[in-house]
Amino acid sequence: MTQLPEAVQDALWTLQESTSIVYASYLRLRELVDERFDRLVPLPAQPVAASTRYSEGAFFNYVNHVTAERRYLLEDAHPDWKHKASRAGLHRYSDLAITFRGKEMTVGEWFSQLKAAETLWIQEAAQTELPEFESTVLEYRSLSSTPTSETSDASEDLIGLPVPTGRRPVDPEGLGLGFQMAKALEAL
Repeated sequence: MTQLPEAVQDALWTLQESTSIVYASYLRLRELVDERFDRLVPLPAQPVAASTRYSEGAFFNYVNHVTAERRYLLEDAHPDWKHKASRAGLHRYSDLAITFRGKEMTVGEWFSQLKAAETLWIQEAAQTELPEFESTVLEYRSLSSTPTSETSDASEDLIGLPVPTGRRPVDPEGLGLGFQMAKALEAL
């Protein structure tokens, strides 16, 4: 990218930052949706023989968190990315040959790939269905009622309930939201 004028390089750094924000928000949204079982909070003081009941209020707060992340991605991060992409001024340099990750391509080809990736993230976010309390409880019970051979090695979560195969207890410290920026950029 050093072949581009300094002003365009600066615009590209701004676009890269905006792309990272969009991608990080997309990853957070996916992680939140994947945590739907982990966000079911059992109600206290239930008889041992009774079926476990879950807090609808806690799940409501979780759904609000998912909704807020999706809204941020679609209504704030995406329009900001589009604005910065249009201001980068790359159309004037679309035929300029560059080397990106060891591949020869034009600025136009590179930008097309970036735009396609961002479009995919936005489409997937827009199509993301918000988890519903009752269907999540039913799905969790269905997965939890599998034979013991199908429960994970971490067979007990933080409150003593079985963890369905493929699930892990929520890390109360980090809540699974950490990621490395380098990984976000590798997706491009």
